[in-house]
Amino acid sequence: MSNTPRPTRSEQREQARAVARELREKRAKGDQRKKAVVTLSIALGIVAVVGAIVASVIFFMGTPNEKVDNSKKTPANVTALGGVIIGKDLKVASAAEVSASNHIVIYQDYQCPICQMFETPNASQLKTWAQSGLATIEFHPISFLDGSSLNNYSSRAANAAFCVANSQPEKFIDVNTALYANQPQENTAGPSDSELKGTLVNAGVNMNSEMNQCIDQKRYANFIGNRTNEALSQPAVSGTEIPKGTPYILVNGTLYDFKEYAQLTNPALFAQFFASNQKK
Repeated sequence: MSNTPRPTRSEQREQARAVARELREKRAKGDQRKKAVVTLSIALGIVAVVGAIVASVIFFMGTPNEKVDNSKKTPANVTALGGVIIGKDLKVASAAEVSASNHIVIYQDYQCPICQMFETPNASQLKTWAQSGLATIEFHPISFLDGSSLNNYSSRAANAAFCVANSQPEKFIDVNTALYANQPQENTAGPSDSELKGTLVNAGVNMNSEMNQCIDQKRYANFIGNRTNEALSQPAVSGTEIPKGTPYILVNGTLYDFKEYAQLTNPALFAQFFASNQKK
């Protein structure tokens, strides 16, 4: 029989409290460990998911903050000097077609009011001549009149035109006409990029992701700048003179040297000039 005195009721309560306290502490530590493990697992899961998303974005779009380098981008269906040549059925003309048919060359700036004076009344017959195969028309959009627009309509419109030439050239003539129809007054703001897209849609362009990116990126800005510098510093296509302004118009190599505005605004006068300079 043990001689150890039995603990008093008070001591028994204290011992019970101590045991209970110890059990609570152990349980709390266990819960904390479980919580830490769960939290870590969730965090690792989130990191894995985010990592996968970032990897996908990098794969499809490039690294974050990576700028698209358009400095060397050149549109398809365009000559080395920046000409968009439209022929029969409003398709891009082949070299053979250009050689065999009458050839009209037009240097133009979409902010140029005098270009608009020629384009608006002559658009219909130019389209008819091209569509029928009577003539190939070589458009040269250049940009030297951004200073006459509050939001660079000249270069942005030229870029839009080259975007169309690149992927939907059969729509080029209609777009060319539409851009002049929406030409802003000098020293005012022209259509925004969003409005430019609307103009293209109304002209029949399919505004797909390629077209949207091309316009949003101003993809051919550098190309346009280079072609503009060339156009104003060397003889024009099939001509001997350096263009001193726009519009600069050649019919089978002969300059349409208009002296009066009527020669621009009256399509019959240009049709007479075209007829007198047709290939025999």
